[in-house]
Amino acid sequence: MIEMLKKIFKKIVAFFRRDNTRTPQDEYHLLNKMPMEVALYDVEGNYTFVNQQYIGDKNIADSVIGKDDEYYFNLTGISPECVYKRKGSLKRALKEKTTIRFTETLYFPEKDKTLYYKRFCQPVFSEDGGDIKSICLFGSNITAIIHAQKELKYIAYHDKLTGLRNRDAFYEILDQIIVESERDLSGQLVAVLFCDLDNFKLVNDSLGHHCGDLVLKEVAKRLQKCLRKADYVFRFGGDEFTALCKNIKKDYEAGKVAEKILKSISKPYNIEGRQITYLSPSIGIVLFPKDGITRDVLVKKADTAMYNAKSKGKNNFQFFSGDITHKSIKKIKIETNLREVIKKKDYENQFQILYQPIVEKKIDGNFEIIGSEALLRWNNPELGLVLPDIFIPVAEETDLINNIGEWVFYKSCKDLKFLADKYKYPFYLSINYSNKQIKSPNIIKKIKKIIRDLEIDPANLQFELSEVSYLDNEIQVVKNINELKKMGIKLAVDDFGVDFVSLVYLQKIPASTIKIDKSYIQCASINDRHKDFIKSIIILGQNLNKDIIAEGIEQIDQVNFLEAQKCIKFQGYLFSKPITLKEFEECLKNKNKIHLVLS
Repeated sequence: MIEMLKKIFKKIVAFFRRDNTRTPQDEYHLLNKMPMEVALYDVEGNYTFVNQQYIGDKNIADSVIGKDDEYYFNLTGISPECVYKRKGSLKRALKEKTTIRFTETLYFPEKDKTLYYKRFCQPVFSEDGGDIKSICLFGSNITAIIHAQKELKYIAYHDKLTGLRNRDAFYEILDQIIVESERDLSGQLVAVLFCDLDNFKLVNDSLGHHCGDLVLKEVAKRLQKCLRKADYVFRFGGDEFTALCKNIKKDYEAGKVAEKILKSISKPYNIEGRQITYLSPSIGIVLFPKDGITRDVLVKKADTAMYNAKSKGKNNFQFFSGDITHKSIKKIKIETNLREVIKKKDYENQFQILYQPIVEKKIDGNFEIIGSEALLRWNNPELGLVLPDIFIPVAEETDLINNIGEWVFYKSCKDLKFLADKYKYPFYLSINYSNKQIKSPNIIKKIKKIIRDLEIDPANLQFELSEVSYLDNEIQVVKNINELKKMGIKLAVDDFGVDFVSLVYLQKIPASTIKIDKSYIQCASINDRHKDFIKSIIILGQNLNKDIIAEGIEQIDQVNFLEAQKCIKFQGYLFSKPITLKEFEECLKNKNKIHLVLS
């Protein structure tokens, strides 16, 4: 086809050069009879001629002469974006003085219609072959060919029964993901899920293959609803299905997808008046690149994981790594129960806030309570006592932390109000806020409302934020932190020294308090480097007029070392473990004094 077009154009050029007695009308008459679309441009890109195949409407054809493609595309309703490729090809033909071949896509927005063309831009030179006299655009409509190719590809890569992509498409897309991963530095995972229907043979044997086909079509629909638009689902063959889930940040997210599939596929099927209740899936999961970096390895391991699921009683999912399976199931249970707490607003029954005193050494040698950190505990009917180090990360990953954090703030402020009114003694409440919470655009509004409703003095509140929060340059974070300061709420850097080379950033952090991370405190007695680091933090903090609180104090020699560095504010088990509101009230009754005998 292409060679034929080139030969035809060469004959046209030869025809022009061979007979100088022919008039332009003779030439145009010949071009009008050509069995292809032909348009001539001057060197400025304006039309000088179009044949009947290019524009069939004579009025439009006459109107475009002397105009450029922008005028023509606008006149005929072609998307303006399409003109850039056309103009680019014309410019290349002029610049390179050679034939430019390209495939053109013309989109008509009002009709939602796309046409495809094979085009050539051919410079037409003067008789001496020096200057370019004009440019000829010629070619043919290949829309039918493109549609036919797409149809053939669709047939080749899709399952006829379910309409899902087939095994060949699975291999091709997985291969492409593996290739593209070489350029992806995000560290995100891709989950490969192998799903086999349990007891499907019973459907075919008892109800016939027709009902079996209807079940498979229904399974395909349910699978698609379980996945995100960016994910892929395939019919691998028979009663086996596969899925590819991209952009997985944590292992257990793949387990959540599998859990969703388990619930959906296991629901009863109503097929032509018959109810099927015995179908369920067994799902095997592998993670790329954790479990393998080649297609064959990933497929083999996913298949192995799927058979492990069947061997464990069916209707469950298994990662290739048994350890990941256990952790994933645990995290899914944590998330499910957290969602249930939030949905039912069952905070009071399951959550408890404990208070760990923050003390300051006074001149008389006693340690006086100056504040308290609010610490959340969760006792769930199904899971039992779940430690914050376990459930807080899950709450953050699943965006549940804002709901939980709002309740913690309200409840702890309510307790603060009760104690402050009863004992008339100045102390502050320190509350942890995660990076995700401080990014919320609604957080300031909610904080203000709670403070106003409970009549809390903001000066008696301290928010503990991570270094990540302070150093995040996101506009909303900066705005929220500045607003908290404006309200009079004290800000503290929690676990200072863990996330960054913190001394470099210390003077930039808009906090009044620094809490030295307990890992440094606990290693100070056996590691001189930790001692030096602690000394540096204290000196620099004092020079910048910031309060210094040492966390994790468990031994008297730690107090002695810190006191020698002029750090006199402490928090840790040596003074008090986290205690209930009632126990904390007893401490306040004792005039806030905690007596220690230092040796």
